[in-house]
Amino acid sequence: MEKKELANILSETLIPIGFKKKGNYWVVNGDEITKIVSLQKSQFGNFFYINYGYILKALPLDGFTSHVFSGVAFSNEEENLRLHKLLDLDSDISDEERTKALKEILQNKLVAKIQPINTEEDLSNELKKYPERQLTLTLAVKRHLNLPE
Repeated sequence: MEKKELANILSETLIPIGFKKKGNYWVVNGDEITKIVSLQKSQFGNFFYINYGYILKALPLDGFTSHVFSGVAFSNEEENLRLHKLLDLDSDISDEERTKALKEILQNKLVAKIQPINTEEDLSNELKKYPERQLTLTLAVKRHLNLPE
């Protein structure tokens, strides 16, 4: 599989739910937040990461690409290793198997996570469920979303 085919899998998943493709990014603009998904190539081989984040329209980005940032991953080590193998385009997984598995993961781990978040309140409520995700937020973002400092 090539990067272009991996990008097509993301497009097939994200465009039907309102995202538009811009380079290696998929973006959907809302009234209060912009959702962004990106495909990032590793510096070490033919391995990719799928990242996602949110831009708060009320705040300047100050050099960041998003205010809230995360990546598609599993907390279960075995599942995470499987994801890493799927995103390593040099691994010995058939294109058919890779496509099917990635589409399922994207629906369950990405779309299910980002689709319900459409307002600052939605985002704040989601972040309150996962205090560890708040560790990477700037003080301005925490204050704006009324999260603990």
